Amino acid sequence: MLNITEFVGKKIRHYRKNKGKTLEELSSASGLTVNYLSMIEKGEANATLMKLEPVIYALEITWTDIIPKND
Repeated sequence: MLNITEFVGKKIRHYRKNKGKTLEELSSASGLTVNYLSMIEKGEANATLMKLEPVIYALEITWTDIIPKND
């Protein structure tokens, strides 16, 4: 089972690839470094909400798109 950091990272990678964006493009749009975005996507960085907000905006998604749902 994925922890929340890994889950969010996989979701961000999924939406980035679905939108046809590279890490470099997302970096430019979000103001975060390519290295940091890569770490988020791999679940290696526990990004704060403040760091995730520009990523969500750049990908044109919502918080509910990346947060696990209780089923």
